[in-house]
Amino acid sequence: MSPIFLLWFALLPSMQPSASASPGDDRRRVEESAGTGAQSGGFLRQYVARLEKLSLKTTGPDRASIIRHMKRFYEALGYRPAWTNRMAVARLVEVIEDSANDGLLTSDYHLDEIRSFYQNPAESPELRARADLLMTDAVFTLMSHMRSGKVYARSIESDWNIEPPVPGTDYDRTLMSAVMGSRFPEMIQALRPASPEYAALRQGLVRLREVAADGGWQSVPTGKPIEKVGAEDPRMPDIRRRLAASGDYVMPPASPVAATDSSSAKDASAHADSLSARLPDPEQLYTPDLFDAVKAFQKRHGLEVDGVIGNETVRAMNVPVEQRIDQVRINLERYRWYLNSRGPNYIMVNIPSFSVDLVQNGVRRWNSRVIVGKPDTQTPVFRAEMQYIILNPHWVIPNGIIVKDKVISSIMKNKSYLADRNLAVVDNEGNTLSPSSVDWAKYLNGGFPYRLVQASGDDGSLGRIKFMLPNRFTVYLHDTPTKALFEKSRRTFSHGCVRVDKPVDLAEIVLQDRTRWSKARIQEAIDTDRTRTINLPKSIPVYILYQTAFADGAQLQFRADVYDRDARLLKVLQSPASSRFVDELAR
Repeated sequence: MSPIFLLWFALLPSMQPSASASPGDDRRRVEESAGTGAQSGGFLRQYVARLEKLSLKTTGPDRASIIRHMKRFYEALGYRPAWTNRMAVARLVEVIEDSANDGLLTSDYHLDEIRSFYQNPAESPELRARADLLMTDAVFTLMSHMRSGKVYARSIESDWNIEPPVPGTDYDRTLMSAVMGSRFPEMIQALRPASPEYAALRQGLVRLREVAADGGWQSVPTGKPIEKVGAEDPRMPDIRRRLAASGDYVMPPASPVAATDSSSAKDASAHADSLSARLPDPEQLYTPDLFDAVKAFQKRHGLEVDGVIGNETVRAMNVPVEQRIDQVRINLERYRWYLNSRGPNYIMVNIPSFSVDLVQNGVRRWNSRVIVGKPDTQTPVFRAEMQYIILNPHWVIPNGIIVKDKVISSIMKNKSYLADRNLAVVDNEGNTLSPSSVDWAKYLNGGFPYRLVQASGDDGSLGRIKFMLPNRFTVYLHDTPTKALFEKSRRTFSHGCVRVDKPVDLAEIVLQDRTRWSKARIQEAIDTDRTRTINLPKSIPVYILYQTAFADGAQLQFRADVYDRDARLLKVLQSPASSRFVDELAR
């Protein structure tokens, strides 16, 4: 698109006012005369040049990209002001206000300044130029945040390797058309992640803010565990109100007060007095409907779903609504990091929910419980391609685990350590060495030159199946002999790899050939005890991610921040760093 055509396009809003506009609206329209526009253009040129210098202070490539787009935008316009249409400014105010429902800060998009300009248009060319730049920056910044997030993912997750979607070759032209034609709200909506999970979590944020506006929910006092239906506890009214506030429980309607004569009332009172010594207070009873509500709450929060109101359940109830709002905001941002890049077919491991989903054509086809890394051996967050599986895999203990778990020291202290764990010492040529031939003391602090290899089998650390997704972390999905650990609600037990509860089911799906590789045939191959590698017919993207809040249908789900990552992201999300350079340029 040529600069001359763009200049003509820029004049359209003032050349073609709305047919419904009144003369008063026309007078209030934010317009530039030719002389004033030229003066504002001079200031715009100065501001953009200063903005380039200020941008050198930023560390995020997203901000640098926004500034490059702004420079090309104004160069194409010949540095003529772009925001000459009052209705366009009004739409921009509405769009920025709506961004709060995405968990974003409206101040990042200069809402107060733009609203002030809309209500009291600046008269001097310098102030008009500054307002024009603020509005253009608001649109470009909001589009960038919708496409790939406000926070630069790698600044928070050092292992992050999921690239954000790259703007098309005509992105500058699309931006120009959107701004000049007042179609930026539609473009922002198109960039907002279109997945149902994002929309549901966004709607959940709206509901939580409504709860907060109504006063939030009151905390529940701590006390002895309430273990079964029929138990009596003075905290029951507090628990009912708390669960009703979050939508987990529906308060029964108040019973109508029946009219009685004085004699019947006296009889009823006497009867109640005679029973009071043996009947519990109904307000303090743990009723079946409340029991079901507690279990629903526990399920939504990843707790043991047993209906027991213990310390862990009470702690979850006592998380303030404001903290839940921040948790949803944090995870909307995490969604923006990858949802626009994710295709319809993938495997996703969510570390805090200890679960794995297999999705085909956008529909979840399979789900399983998983075990992830311990807090001191965290499972990394990254993307890889599952390419093949190994039946009856051997396990080579990584050198990092040998050092961290002090394996050499254990071998020296316990002569049966290797035999008890079915471990062999193997050199680089594949030869098995006698443990007695190794000078173990030499490698107490690292540098072990051999491999410790565990044979396959039911007791092997990898179980019977290993799902390979080559990556620099040497992390993979695998079976495990420690099945009992899947019954725990908090499953952080591994050295970083992901243990799968139902590996044979997953193998059948990813191999995509139920004639050759049905579950029965896979089990037959496993029963041979022979190690075998089977290539997948097509590699499958695997996302190992970290979502502490998400939606299951219309239900908000919350999980514990097992790796303590939420606070760090919230701090950056709250920072105004993304827009401070534009604010500074006119000072």
